[in-house]
Amino acid sequence: MELASGFKLAGAQVSVVTPKHAASWAERFSFRECQVYRPIRMFRTGWTARGDRTASRYIRYLRDWIVSNPTACDVVYCDSGREEAIAAVEAARAIKLPSVVRLAGHGSCSDLEYHQHSRTGRRCRAAVRDATAVVVGSASAHRRWLADGGDRERVHRIPIGVGPAPDQGWSSPKRLRQAMARINGDLFVPDSCSVVLSVERLDRSSGVMTLVKSAYSLAQNIQGLQFWIVGDGPLRETIYAQLRSDGLRQSMAMPGSFSSADDVFSAADLMVHAGDEGFEHQIPTAIAAGLPLILADTEPAREFFGVTEADVQAWILRRRPSPTAADDAPNDATIDDAGRCVWWFDPKQPKTLRFAIQQIVDNLQQARRISQQARRVMQRTRSQTDSIEHFVTLFRQLASGPTRRHFDPTSMENAQ
Repeated sequence: MELASGFKLAGAQVSVVTPKHAASWAERFSFRECQVYRPIRMFRTGWTARGDRTASRYIRYLRDWIVSNPTACDVVYCDSGREEAIAAVEAARAIKLPSVVRLAGHGSCSDLEYHQHSRTGRRCRAAVRDATAVVVGSASAHRRWLADGGDRERVHRIPIGVGPAPDQGWSSPKRLRQAMARINGDLFVPDSCSVVLSVERLDRSSGVMTLVKSAYSLAQNIQGLQFWIVGDGPLRETIYAQLRSDGLRQSMAMPGSFSSADDVFSAADLMVHAGDEGFEHQIPTAIAAGLPLILADTEPAREFFGVTEADVQAWILRRRPSPTAADDAPNDATIDDAGRCVWWFDPKQPKTLRFAIQQIVDNLQQARRISQQARRVMQRTRSQTDSIEHFVTLFRQLASGPTRRHFDPTSMENAQ
């Protein structure tokens, strides 16, 4: 929906198609002046061979809905290279319109990785190859797509950009926490405490267990930490039980979903992120909010910030506690590299996570200044406005070609 809102602001008429997960959900509503359609139900437990719980049925129904939908459009856009891409490309071919598919995700969570491990994944890859245009977000994804047989002439590199700072008006982090605590009592935070935020899927592949397993040690060594773990997944109850057994029930909150998470990012003091997911929304949102970031040293994280493994390891060593630790912090007035504006830790050495949190908590004002500098650098080097403009330019070029069907530019986003 963030992309759809950007397309709308850039002058495109946008209709969004997305699945619903319960029969009680509305099939149509408006969100930020965009029409959202949810005609097909997707089951939360995944695909099975029973009855109507198959991927093939979902693809077929979604394709037929797009073909028969009375809303005129000029381009069919799919925001992932998975099952929806098959329906989008086949529907666009049937109604003689150009199709655009974005290969989403990073690392082990990427669409390119998904294509390697199942027959449905290989079918998705074949469908993406048939799209009129393919969008990738990074140099590594670009290279890998070409190595997998993608057409060099049809691939476009458009990175996910960092947007403007959220408009909080009069709201300070303290006031935001007070307002959120009135809605959900678990979010109450004493004034003397610091909030550690995690926004990741709650499963073993996401990296969230790195923080969960370190939470007891962190709470013992750093006084006044509060943990906000936002997300859903199969390990939700397991994580809750472990933190509770560690005696951290009063120091943690696991709230439900939010229609807009801007307030959550603005109310926290720092964010820890350890997995391959999140570099398309959570990390850019945290950067836009000026939130101090602690990242695991992973390939997707290094690529996102354009830094090398040697640089990250040097920064981790430099920020360990030492008699000159205060001099090891970056000078916020001279930073011109966003990679230096975040705190890194080694997942294999849990102590490096504690060192990073300790340094931020000891000087929150300096940490916020450094994070605001990271926002300025990222907005200059990979602006969300530039990304949206590149998308809309691509759509208009395709819509003006021989397959054009309707004079009013309409983009249909097909999101998971």
